Amino acid sequence: MRKKNRTRSLLINSNRFFYLFVLILLPSCASLNNDQVAPSWTFAYKAVKNAVFGYPDLNITREVIENIPYASALLKVGKGTEGLVILESIQNDKYLWVSGDNVYVLIKDGRIERSIGLYNNLTNITSIDQSFEDLLTLSNPVTEYSSYYSFEKPTLFDLKVSVSIENKGMQEIEILGEKRNLLLIEETIASEQIGWKEKNKFWVDPEDYFVWKSIQNISPKLPEFTFQITKKPAS
Repeated sequence: MRKKNRTRSLLINSNRFFYLFVLILLPSCASLNNDQVAPSWTFAYKAVKNAVFGYPDLNITREVIENIPYASALLKVGKGTEGLVILESIQNDKYLWVSGDNVYVLIKDGRIERSIGLYNNLTNITSIDQSFEDLLTLSNPVTEYSSYYSFEKPTLFDLKVSVSIENKGMQEIEILGEKRNLLLIEETIASEQIGWKEKNKFWVDPEDYFVWKSIQNISPKLPEFTFQITKKPAS
């Protein structure tokens, strides 16, 4: 019994250290003085309390968004309610979003590359170096290729996933009362090894290639993620 308790204690402390390491490693996007940071972050975290897995949809309004001094987004996992997430940091064009429940999602060019704090996490994607700007502006973009996904809980390295991309044309979407005309890019992902096949959707601004909304499948053990930007990060 003592051995089990000691093992459990070590795991808990390891998880706490890991989250602390993430926060230290990635500098905060709010590089302000202490007098400004403390009240801002206090307000922001009060606003996102119970986010992602339990914040009622109707409580998230445009007024709430405008009063939070950070870039923000709505995240919905599967059939759950939408939760509010805020931008914690930016490093090497990778955006780290965090919820009040200590769920982290790392996004680059609109794509989720890693998750932290879920019961099955995506830890890495190795893929071709092609942005949505490349896809929409190059004369011969790559529309069929393979990516390699890695996971934890359970651990799985470099699962081969076939990717096929299609431009579905312009669509009008609405995010908290704001309408936008965006290009819908649809990609089909499939792994023959485990019988996993899904469709991902990305709504891309044709002017600056920013992804305002996406529906992404990042793990065969997790439901789809719907991610909508409510306040765009500063350029």
